[in-house]
Amino acid sequence: MAVVEDADGRRFAAPLVRDGDRVRRALPGDGAALALVSHLSLVEAPLPPLVEAPLPPLVEAPLPPLVEARSDRDHPFTLTTWQHAPVDSERAIDVDQSNESVIVHGPGGGAVVKWVVRVSDGDDPAPARVSRLVEAVFEAMPTPWGMVQWETAPGGPLALVAMVTELVRDARDGWEWAVAYARAYASGAASLHTTATAPGETLGRIVAAMHLGLADAVPPVADPERAVAWRDEATAGLDDALALMDGDELVRLESHADALREELGALADAAGTPLIPIHGDLHVGQVLRGADASYRVTDFDGNPVATPAERLAPQPAAVDVAGMAQSLDHVAYVVLHRTPGVDADAVQTWRTAVVGAFLASYRATLAAAGRAALLDEALLAPLRMRQVCREYVYAGRHLPHWRYVPDRAVRDRYESPTEGSDR
Repeated sequence: MAVVEDADGRRFAAPLVRDGDRVRRALPGDGAALALVSHLSLVEAPLPPLVEAPLPPLVEAPLPPLVEARSDRDHPFTLTTWQHAPVDSERAIDVDQSNESVIVHGPGGGAVVKWVVRVSDGDDPAPARVSRLVEAVFEAMPTPWGMVQWETAPGGPLALVAMVTELVRDARDGWEWAVAYARAYASGAASLHTTATAPGETLGRIVAAMHLGLADAVPPVADPERAVAWRDEATAGLDDALALMDGDELVRLESHADALREELGALADAAGTPLIPIHGDLHVGQVLRGADASYRVTDFDGNPVATPAERLAPQPAAVDVAGMAQSLDHVAYVVLHRTPGVDADAVQTWRTAVVGAFLASYRATLAAAGRAALLDEALLAPLRMRQVCREYVYAGRHLPHWRYVPDRAVRDRYESPTEGSDR
C-alpha cells in the first residue's frame, strides 16, 4: 500500500503489486486484497475487543505475486483486526463507486475489501463509529474483519485507507429491495404488511439500535451558534438548488422557495438538541438485504461532500432519521416514475405505511431503552427538506435525470401532502 500526494496536496492511496522489475497499482485478481485479509490473522483478537498492531514496512503475500504494504518511520500504517477467516480468491465489484471494493472468497464465506482512493487529511468517522458499534454488539451491519489506517503526520490523525467487512451473500441495497417491495404491493402481488409495515418496523429498530450504540450516556447538546450554522448551511443549499435548476422544476421550486426557507429556518432554533455520533449519510441504499432476509447498515464514512471535521462532529439523531424517512419517500417516486401503468394510489399507500412504520418503530425502540429524548421531533421536517435541497444539488451537478425526485418531494410537501403522512 502506498499513499501519494499530487501537486494540489491531495492524497491518494493505492494497493501495490510487484510486476517483474516494476511496481504498479494492484488490480482485482493480483492478490493484494487476499494479502491484506491474510494479515488479519497475524493479530489474534476476539470480537471485541479490538487489537491494533503496526503494519511492517514490507509485507510479502503467501501467494504470488508479491504484494507490498509500503510505509516509513514518520507515516506508518496500522492494522486493526476484529476477526478473520481463510480466503483463496478475489474478484472486483462491477458497480460505480467512489472507492474500489474487491470481494475475497474462502471455504467459510468471504469478505469485502474496500480500498479508500482519496485519503482524508484528518481522522475518518468510520473507524470510530464501527469500533463503537462492535463494542455495543450491534449486529445489523456486515461484521467488520479489520482495517488499515495511515498516520497523516507524526503523531497526527489516522486516515482510513482500507476496510474489510463480511461479505453479505446475494446482497441487494434498498434501491433494489424497497423498489421491488413497493411494486409488489402496487401490483397486488404482496400485502402491505409484508412490503411496508414489517420492513419499516425493522428499519426503525435497526436505526434506533445503531443510535443507542453510538450515543454517549450523557450526550452533549448543540449550542446556538451551531444551530444557526445548520440553518445557514441548509438555506445555502436551497440557493444552490435554485441556481442549478431550470425549466418547470425551477418554476415550481421558486414558487415554494419562501415556504422552504421558512421551514429550513427552524434549524436555527435547535440549540439544546442532543448530539451523538451518527451514520451521517443514511438512506435506504445504505441498507443491504441478504440472502438470509436480514438487513444490514453499511458505509459509516459520513456525508461524502462534508469536510472531515463536519463528518466527525456529533449531530442530532434526527439527521439519520430524516435521511432514511425521506429516502423511503424517494423510493415511491422512483416507482411512480419508472413503472408504466402502476397504481399511483397504491404506491402512495405503501409510502405512507413504510414511513409511518419506520418512525413509529424508531420512537418505540428509543422509548423502551429510556432514551426517547435522543430524537428531537422538531428537526425532522426541516432536515427532510434540507435533504430534498441536497437532492436538487446532486441532480444539477451530477445526475440530471434525478431532478424529478426532489421536484416531486416539494410538490408533495407544499401542494398536496399525502393525508396522514407522518412528517
